[in-house]
Amino acid sequence: MQMERLTDSNLEQAKLYFYQLLVSRESYSYREILALMTENMKNLLQADSVALYIYDEWQQRLERISYAGMRQSGFRLSIDYIHQDVCMPDMLREFPHVLDRVLPLQRQNESVIGFLYIGGGGEMIPDCRELAWEIGNCITHLILTHQAKEDEQHTAQLYEAATNLHASIDMHDVLRVLITTLQRTYPQFAYALLLAQDYHGDTDLPIKNLVYDYSVHEASTRAYMTGEVQVEESAKGQVINRYVPLNGKQGIYGVLHVSIPSAMKYTKADHSFITKLADSAGNALENARLYQHSKKLISDLQLINETSKKMNANLRLSDTITLMHQQIRDTFGGEEIGFILYRGDQDAGDILNGSTGFFFEQNSHIFLEWIARHCRDAHGEAMFISNFQERYPDVPLPYRSLLVIPMVRSEQLQGVVLVLHRNPSFFTFESFRLIESLVQHSSLSIVNSMLRERLENLVITDYLTNLFSRSYLDEKMREHIQEDVQGGFILIDVDDFKKVNDTYGHNAGDYLLIQVANLIKDLLGPSDVAARWGGEELAIYLPHASFDQTIKKAERIVQSIAGSTRPAVTVSCGVSTWTAADRPAVHNLFSRADRKLYDAKRLGKNRYCI
Repeated sequence: MQMERLTDSNLEQAKLYFYQLLVSRESYSYREILALMTENMKNLLQADSVALYIYDEWQQRLERISYAGMRQSGFRLSIDYIHQDVCMPDMLREFPHVLDRVLPLQRQNESVIGFLYIGGGGEMIPDCRELAWEIGNCITHLILTHQAKEDEQHTAQLYEAATNLHASIDMHDVLRVLITTLQRTYPQFAYALLLAQDYHGDTDLPIKNLVYDYSVHEASTRAYMTGEVQVEESAKGQVINRYVPLNGKQGIYGVLHVSIPSAMKYTKADHSFITKLADSAGNALENARLYQHSKKLISDLQLINETSKKMNANLRLSDTITLMHQQIRDTFGGEEIGFILYRGDQDAGDILNGSTGFFFEQNSHIFLEWIARHCRDAHGEAMFISNFQERYPDVPLPYRSLLVIPMVRSEQLQGVVLVLHRNPSFFTFESFRLIESLVQHSSLSIVNSMLRERLENLVITDYLTNLFSRSYLDEKMREHIQEDVQGGFILIDVDDFKKVNDTYGHNAGDYLLIQVANLIKDLLGPSDVAARWGGEELAIYLPHASFDQTIKKAERIVQSIAGSTRPAVTVSCGVSTWTAADRPAVHNLFSRADRKLYDAKRLGKNRYCI
């Protein structure tokens, strides 16, 4: 049947139908109304087929919105289209019919919003500008109404989501609201959260670590680095991946990965909604992180304040180191903790008691020498190393994570605190900064404890022999005699010491006393106390020692010193002991030993008497 001319009555009929559709739009969806319009145009124009294409300005594409006809073969779903007022049939249909015609849809004196493709009998239609204007008016009204309704829905959803996002200062709650809002709004899309920092919350959320590698994860990395949405098509073209940064006011906290099937329409409104939701989530994440960070700062300050208070309570060095060790172990979880003091330019330094076992092992010596050289070369700079073996393969160390915190006072390197763990990247940078602050606040206490103990040692130690002073020995003997059940005392005198001074000089005499003192130190038990009694006289007090044990000690002293010094000398010893049945005063115990010493001298020297 041949198509008749489009009469005024036909045009009025079309207008009336369009008006009825618009009035009853509450009963139909946006696409249902367009499908009804397309079917009506087919019947009105008596065409074989009619397809309605709408221009998507955001994506610069013509999208087929509806179709009416026996078959759809050859009609394209969408095409890239640079906006203009002309579209030829072969652009929209693979094999167009010679009689096919494409009408531009537009309001009068406005830009084209799409095209109506009329299949079959197109040449029988003279000039349909009025019909195209009417269709353009109707569709423009529908689009604006649909966009307004969609914007209203998105605004309500964004308001609800933003309220929920900012109602919590818990990072997990924020991420859950973001994902559930997206899944409820766009259930056909797939999502993943690529976070910039390690996440330790629930694993039921689609969370991954953000990988900073342009060669492998170019789009996600660029979204994070630039703060702008990135688009990437999958290798097979089946999925469009969009990477939306989670922007806060002070930084970017991750990237939202949205996977969209390529066949699905993604509009400017969808883009705006997801971007605004991601921004709102980014701000909420920032607030949650700031809150957590403020709590952490308060906790850190409390730790530093508590530690400083305890350390300023005139603790001994051993107590100070024990406290530091406990705080570092409990707070940061280091497997090995070492406290090293440097005296001058010595290679490895002195390992303080309170350090863990690794630092006292022989195989740690090369590492400690390397640390000492590095700290001196780096002028006391702290070190944060996440994988020591990878960075310094030539230095033997069975631990990968390493924190090196120098102890510096008055711009002088006093020592170093070392914290080790076998696992790589075990310590966070925040932990490193906190330990560094803790050590800096504690360095003065550690140095003061060292100086105080050195001063105490000067008071109780003889400067020449480095044995204890007589006053210190008197005090220890007095305490033990009151509290213990037995003990022994040995008074030692270097035989013919005056001859050594007269023959070799007083310097040689001093050196000889040092040799004798060192030989005596080698013979001391863990609780024995040795002192310089006066002049060339030395003394040893043996807590808990019996009569026999005291005699054996005196015998060993006489035998060990004879011929072991340069110049060679011998010693004489006077021995006295006590028991709970007879608790003598210190001077009485000394007097008894002094008399026995006189007997040893009288009997020929190089012996002991009791």
